[in-house]
Amino acid sequence: MQWLNPMGAWAFLALIPVIALYLLRKRAARVNVPSLLLWRKTIEQTESNKPFEKLKSQLLLWLQLLLVILLALALMRPATVGNRYGEVAMIFDLSASMQTLADGNQTRLDQAKEEAYQILGSMHQDDVVTILAAGQSFTQAITRSSDHAAVKRAIAGLTAQNSQADVEGALSLTRAMRRDLSSLDIMLFTDQYSIQATDLTLISVGQSVSNRSIISLRLSEQEDQIIAFAQVQNRGDAIECEMLCYADGALCDIRTVSLEANATQSVRFTVPSIATNVMVSFSKGDALSADDVRYAVKQPENTKTILLASDGNVFLEQALSLREGYTTVKSLPADAVNAADFDLYVYDGFLPEILPQSGSILSIAPTGYILGITPGDERSDSSAIRKSSSAISAQLTANLLLSDIAIQKYMPLTGGDSILSIGNQTLLAADEQNNRRIAVLGFDLHDSNFPLKADFPILIQNLLSYLLPDTTASILSASCGEYISPVLDDRTVDVSVRMPDGQTVQLVGGVLTGTKQIGLYTISETLDNGETRATAFALHPPLTEGDTQTISESYTNAADPASSTLTTGREWTPYLLLLCFIVLMLEWEVSRRGV
Repeated sequence: MQWLNPMGAWAFLALIPVIALYLLRKRAARVNVPSLLLWRKTIEQTESNKPFEKLKSQLLLWLQLLLVILLALALMRPATVGNRYGEVAMIFDLSASMQTLADGNQTRLDQAKEEAYQILGSMHQDDVVTILAAGQSFTQAITRSSDHAAVKRAIAGLTAQNSQADVEGALSLTRAMRRDLSSLDIMLFTDQYSIQATDLTLISVGQSVSNRSIISLRLSEQEDQIIAFAQVQNRGDAIECEMLCYADGALCDIRTVSLEANATQSVRFTVPSIATNVMVSFSKGDALSADDVRYAVKQPENTKTILLASDGNVFLEQALSLREGYTTVKSLPADAVNAADFDLYVYDGFLPEILPQSGSILSIAPTGYILGITPGDERSDSSAIRKSSSAISAQLTANLLLSDIAIQKYMPLTGGDSILSIGNQTLLAADEQNNRRIAVLGFDLHDSNFPLKADFPILIQNLLSYLLPDTTASILSASCGEYISPVLDDRTVDVSVRMPDGQTVQLVGGVLTGTKQIGLYTISETLDNGETRATAFALHPPLTEGDTQTISESYTNAADPASSTLTTGREWTPYLLLLCFIVLMLEWEVSRRGV
């Protein structure tokens, strides 16, 4: 037992005036007698003047004293001690799964708040509390405050997000705080976080419940319609449900689906060919509504242009033509000197004196320095060609065998990232400067058997993927809460993002950070020539958040979490106030009857 407000003991001083009222009050019994018996009156008067005789058999007095004692005890706020109290840091998991309905309309986060309120109520009034919210990133909702009313307001203001929780970041901060505050207790309120640690208290909330999720939605264009394929995952018993499909906001298809227990299956919807975006959802919600809807976008055809400046290279022309969605313009070197406004420039054995100000560059057998990569003097080497160990080499050399390739002569390259090498010299280098990507191949294709190998078209396709990155592909796998860095055209002078709620924000530093909303986003780029490009994409909660059946196990800081239980303190003030009310009613009844 502890007293959360010891200063309330001053209320016991109220006992003094209550007793004084009875001691100082003049009281003599009135008795009707048939005769004047002075000696009896004298005795009664003598007895009444004895002070403590007035306190005998005074029920009203004892009730009033009891009332004062109970009120004083209530003001002292008695409480039983739990596992933790003192300097406390409370970390709240705000991941998407914390939106799961646990009991009626109460979410897991609501349960976590109730647990925190109970712990807060059992703490001493001078105890210090820090609140950390672990959402897309962790933030300090309140720092080392003994104002428990403010702490409670901070807890009440927490809301679950549609992302994963940065619990590790919050734990790192609280552990750093513990270096200066050795007595700091760390409490983590979560539903799914698993950690083996002996320096914190994990308070698990929620219970295992069934949940169904739409985990993917893809579109397939046919002659006069679009087919939407939704993949549904059922975590729980077999169930029959109704699914709705909307095209550009209008209902276009309905399916009744029988989902097997703990299984994943596909559902097919028919969509009008003119639709630009599709949404599929369940007609009725379940435990977690955040994963009951899925969006897909029909991407516009943004054809990119390639300038091939060459005296004639059939192998290169054929390799470039294998890529769909690209327009290749062939030109003689003399006609390509002042060419501009292409997405990619391929210079075969030629390099203009002044390079274009924008666009990616692929230079084969360069005739001079090119944006940080310098060719050396020609030389010969019969060594085998090897993949380099640079970070980008794995991407550009994917699926290459590099066997039996012979090169008559080459120019070793310096600068950039080495992709392919022969001996200790670089044959293929790549670099990126100011959003411009370049790749340089240090030998003439006609001086080797490389174009006759299956590796050649594969390498060209890998280079095209690097030099002309697909903005959509770079963000399709993203989820809510992630920082998104879309690949932008180097000619872009302005870029903005339209959010699902209709607001438009500028993309600062090429990174989109406010990705908490579920739904459709649109990136709008304005190029230096006035051309605009729009890329739409959809964000959803991470798939792992749909697992509402796996629940963390509560434990307090102990070497063996399974053998430890968490107990919270209890404040007894409400019960004392109830007793005060009962005594007050008794005192009123005694006073009314004059007992």
